[in-house]
Amino acid sequence: MLVLIVSAAGMAEQPASRIDRVEQWLMAILHHEPGQSDEAVETVASWSTHEMGTLWIDVRNLLLLMRNPGIARFDVRHPGQGVTQPIRYTPVELRRLHALACAAAGIVTRRECLAVNAQTELGPELLRLARLATDARLRGDDNYVLRRGALLHTDVGMLTDGATATEPVGGGTSLAPQRIRMRISDGRETDLGQTAVHWETARLLLDHVTPRRSEAEAGAARPAPALDDMVRQWYRATAAWMQWKEDHETVHLDHAREIFPNDPHILFLSGCLHETYSGSRIQSAARSAVLPTGVTLDVGSDRAELRKAEGFFRRAVEVKPDFSEAHLHLGRVLTRLGRHADAVNELTRALAFVEEDELLRFFGELFLGAAQEGVGQLDAAAASYTRAAELQPGAQSPRIALSALARRRRDRAGALRDIRRVFELSSSGSREDDPWWVYHVTQARNADELFDDLIRPFLSASEPERP
Repeated sequence: MLVLIVSAAGMAEQPASRIDRVEQWLMAILHHEPGQSDEAVETVASWSTHEMGTLWIDVRNLLLLMRNPGIARFDVRHPGQGVTQPIRYTPVELRRLHALACAAAGIVTRRECLAVNAQTELGPELLRLARLATDARLRGDDNYVLRRGALLHTDVGMLTDGATATEPVGGGTSLAPQRIRMRISDGRETDLGQTAVHWETARLLLDHVTPRRSEAEAGAARPAPALDDMVRQWYRATAAWMQWKEDHETVHLDHAREIFPNDPHILFLSGCLHETYSGSRIQSAARSAVLPTGVTLDVGSDRAELRKAEGFFRRAVEVKPDFSEAHLHLGRVLTRLGRHADAVNELTRALAFVEEDELLRFFGELFLGAAQEGVGQLDAAAASYTRAAELQPGAQSPRIALSALARRRRDRAGALRDIRRVFELSSSGSREDDPWWVYHVTQARNADELFDDLIRPFLSASEPERP
């Protein structure tokens, strides 16, 4: 099952008991254990797309209040437009939102928070959240709620059906971002619907991360996610997870590159995304999809996507010249673009870096054989295919390539020998024996490891105790 996240012009926003939901959200952050599908995750996952859209707006305003408790006016810009619209709260709502912002920032004893009686307005649980935020700030990090809120919505997206359940695509406009999900099976659209903006909320929170004070220059308190290692880890881990699960989204990596334009791993995953978009399953679905008015599919033609992939892979190897897997994917893309001589060079370079990685060596030899065929080096191609077959004896793909090459060379006996071997493998083996079947996701095979590394500092046993 493949999933594409596409763009929409907007859906209708549904007002709710919005400030109560912000409080519930903060309580969920307080009680959530990162990486666990706990009650906090289930609660947030149960909120509808409209409720999450309203929460996105209120969380945005809460973040502004956390940095500047004196703000009294809030404007939100229409997505994709220059027009802003004021967000109006009743005096009671605004006072409560101020108090919640004081708790989230851990500043309940500051003058602006005393003015709204934050300490008396907040219950014991929210005061506990305020103490945790204060403790984090004393350790040099003002981002307790931002980091943990992002991990909460990440877990909703990864661990529950709350982020994948779709609702009918509605009409109207919204000030919050919209998320439209298309499911694909066998190259055809099977479902299209609107889903809650959990990933968008996580990105919003991390956009507001400020530098740790030990790393910041004097007076620098403005958001600077590009200076934060956790934010970089988060984009690497979540982008890898999305590709491992074939949950494809262009905006996520576009935003990652805006923050980290020269990160080789983010550039590499961007190239892999567009390489996947160039494949027949996505291309077939893109051509046949029936989309509602205002919804667009962020997929170009196969050659356009291959050229995008080439650009990202080239930038990745410029930043990290020994990035073997990026060289390998670049070589494969160049072969598909018909630039076989360039592909031979890239794949040869890739193989020079992957001596200890049997999987990448298999792909390198298999792809090098195809590129060598393209430049007429048929003997060299046969040798490359043979090495691939020796690396993965149960794989059909190098045997099919050897049979096709023998037929091209008018070696009927050789062609029959290798195709018989394919039939033998198909009767005795399984699809899992040939890595070619999973080439399109192997770039993300370390997604679980990346995510474990991301959340480790946030687990209960890892947090320092408060004196």
